[in-house]
Amino acid sequence: MCGREIYSRPITIEIEGAVLSVCPSCAKHGKQVTKPKPKKTGFSGTRTTPSLQSRTSTRRPTSKPYRGRSEDDSKELASDYHERIRLARQKKRMTQKDVSIQTKISVQELQSIETGKMRPPDAIIAKLEKFFNIKITETVTTYSPKDQKKGSAFRTLGDVVVLKKKKDEE
Repeated sequence: MCGREIYSRPITIEIEGAVLSVCPSCAKHGKQVTKPKPKKTGFSGTRTTPSLQSRTSTRRPTSKPYRGRSEDDSKELASDYHERIRLARQKKRMTQKDVSIQTKISVQELQSIETGKMRPPDAIIAKLEKFFNIKITETVTTYSPKDQKKGSAFRTLGDVVVLKKKKDEE
């Protein structure tokens, strides 16, 4: 815990559920345990450490734009995409398992998409739009300063403010 090199035998302690091997001076901060508690696994003898699990889990940001077929059209995933997919599935009176079988998308992915926890990859977006005959992407129009109309309704603060220079007193 302190970062010092341990020259003697390390002491195994538990602090808030975490089992650590520490030096004798840091042992006072936790409860000493005789043996680390083995975690139950569903596999035969293989375990994944929590730090490895956190490094391997990936989350995709939901604000990433969906690239359309032409470069002029910028498409983005709708903010309510998960509700649109869930409602379309319910309208067809299908379960997530039925959709999974027909679209070859796993049930876990469908669950994550329908709850909004996962942003679907472009391939799955295309499959779901085609299967349910819905649009879960929206065309986003970007404006450049050249495109803005001239006039009083489109003035910026820089157009209105007039700076006055102070005259140097002699």
